Order: sequence, then C-alpha cells, then structure tokens
Amino acid sequence: MIEVREALELIEKNVSSIDRYEEIFLDSASDRVAFEDIKSPIDVPSFDRSAMDGYALCGSHKSYKIIQSVDDFKDGCCLRINTGNRLPGNCFAVAEVEIVKKDNGFIKLLRDVETRRNFTLKGVEIKKGDIIVKKGERISVRKLGLIAYVGLFKVKVFAKPTVALITTGDEVVFPFENKQDDSVYNTNYFIVSNLLKKWHADVLYLGHVTDDKELIKEKILRGFECADIVITTGGVSKGSRDFIKEAVDKLGVDILFDKTTVKPGKPAVFGVFDKKVFFGLPGWPAALFSVAYLYLKPLVLKMAGRKDYKTLLFECIADEDMHSRKGKFYLNRVFLDYIDGQFHAKLTGSQKTENFFTVAIGDGFAMVDEKEGDIPASSRLPLLIFDD
Repeated sequence: MIEVREALELIEKNVSSIDRYEEIFLDSASDRVAFEDIKSPIDVPSFDRSAMDGYALCGSHKSYKIIQSVDDFKDGCCLRINTGNRLPGNCFAVAEVEIVKKDNGFIKLLRDVETRRNFTLKGVEIKKGDIIVKKGERISVRKLGLIAYVGLFKVKVFAKPTVALITTGDEVVFPFENKQDDSVYNTNYFIVSNLLKKWHADVLYLGHVTDDKELIKEKILRGFECADIVITTGGVSKGSRDFIKEAVDKLGVDILFDKTTVKPGKPAVFGVFDKKVFFGLPGWPAALFSVAYLYLKPLVLKMAGRKDYKTLLFECIADEDMHSRKGKFYLNRVFLDYIDGQFHAKLTGSQKTENFFTVAIGDGFAMVDEKEGDIPASSRLPLLIFDD
C-alpha cells in the first residue's frame, strides 16, 4: 500500500497527453482543449477609432465648423462621429457630445480637450500574433468569444481520449431491470460515464460483466484494442469473486499500485499497457466517487491535453471534530458555508464506505493526510470542492 502523494506522482509520471488533434468549427469548440497556441491574425482594433459619440476635431481651437464629409476634414472643421467609427486622418481629438454646444453650423467646446482624447488606437487591445488561447487551455465561452472576436472560425483541439468502461459484479443490475433481494443497482456506470464526459473524454461502454475470470480478461483486452484508457468498476478488493487485478496481471499490464491510503477507496488498481492506461475503481459508489475525484480526474484531464490537470485545492475550517486515524488519508464528506471569506465545513453524516447518500448531498471533501489523527474543531484542512 502506498500513500496518496506517491500514487499521484506515479500517475503524473506515467500518463501523457494523447498526441492527436481535430480541426473543428468554432461552434463546436466550447469546452474543448486547445492543441496549439491560438494567435490573433489581426490587430484589435484594426484601425484607429472613436471611443465615444461626439465630434472629430481637426486642429486645436475653441470652435469648429461642422462638415458632412470626411473629404472636407481640414483645420478648424469637425465631423460628427459615433463610437467605433474610424477616425479621420489628422484628427486632433474627439469631443463627446456632452461637452459641445451647437450653434448655427458650428460647435463650441465647453471645456478644453487634450490631444487624442477619446481615441482607441489600432492594436491597443490585441496585436497581430498575440496568443489569445494557450496550448492545453480549456476553451471557455469567453475564450470562444475571443477567438471569434479576431475572426477565426476553425481551431485545432486535442482529440478526446477514448475510455473503454466496463462494469462488473454478479449482484449488479441496471435500474430498468428487475432487482432481486441480493442485487444492487448499477450506480457506478452513471457516475463514471458522466464524470468522464465532463473531463473531456469519449466513453465507450463495453457492457456489464459478471464475476468470471475469462470474461473479465476478454473484456479488458477488448478495451485496450479500442481505447486509450480502460476503466473497470468493482472487483479490486480481496473478495473471493474479485478478479480484476489477476486479469490485468495475466494480460501483462504493468501494475503500479493496487492499494493506497485513501479512505474510502483503498483498493484501486492503476497500471500501464503499451502506452495505454488501466484503472480499476472500487465497487462501492462512495469509494468509487472518492477515488475517481482524487486520481482519475487528473489522469484523464492530463491525457485530454489540459495543462491545469492537477486538482485545485482550497482551505476550510472544520466546524466540528472529525475522526481520522494515522496512516489513512481521509476524504471527509462535508457541507460548506462561506463566511467572512473562509470556507467552513461540517460533516454530511455517516462517513462509512457503504454510504453513498452522504457523498451525494455534500459539497466537497475535507482532506486529512496520513500523518494526522483525530481533527479537533477549528482546525484548518485542505478542501476539494465538487464541480460535477
């Protein structure tokens, strides 16, 4: 069994971004990951323009003759101009309408104006060749707008990593199937598949497999043939029907860890196979969700090309005592309040591995590392906030 820190280091060391891209139209690019630096092909603005509605002034005077054509723009004249209009050549300044008085074909300035007043100069916002989206950056709605702002309509994005998902377990049935007394619903399929989609992956569900060694091995091999990542749920502990580790070992997967100190979710199998990745998640939904957020999220984000793949942590104050045991890395399910610029955390209820309800109603994990024992109220803890 290895510590959480070591497990995260092994994932980072053995996982790389996939080297494939797609060139797509802009209306499909939201939430994709830029494959290369995206540069502006133009200056913004592309010409000197007015920042206000007013009058373009030629020369420094107290009053100006109003003209109707830019062809007549000369010393002592002014031209009505609107926000965003191109400035005429030899323009001294733009006087906004609020500081002029019109009188019989002339305007009079009600105050002095400085040179280049209300000018927006060519390239002052963005210069041609400036990077507007960096390689590995998620294309947000704002960045999508920025790409359109400079006139681009196609971009190169990382191809989404393909994930072969396999759920396992004799006792597992889908919600639309008849449930027996000793069966459980296939919650894990819905959790994992939808988390993966949020993390820029394409999910290929290879179906549900009973606890049969050969069937499991065949499914996993099929996954390696058609996907970048193979993920299984269940079958990673020490039960008499837990065959995942044995199956991947026989297939020649280089298993880098099979147990870590995280609680819940100690049994989890991570390995590599011919530049592809295998991850065996635990079967209890609470443990599966915990391990997915801690390990699987940065793994998939990195393969998807994201530069900010590492989990963003905050800090919270524990508003009550929290149980912990040295040697375990606790992910405590908590409710959060934000008071005076600080997150405050309270337990959502039972922290048992078999209790998924207290995960589903929570806001995040208050994290207690392996060196700590029980945590007294008012302690400060690292915080992982759910964003699913």
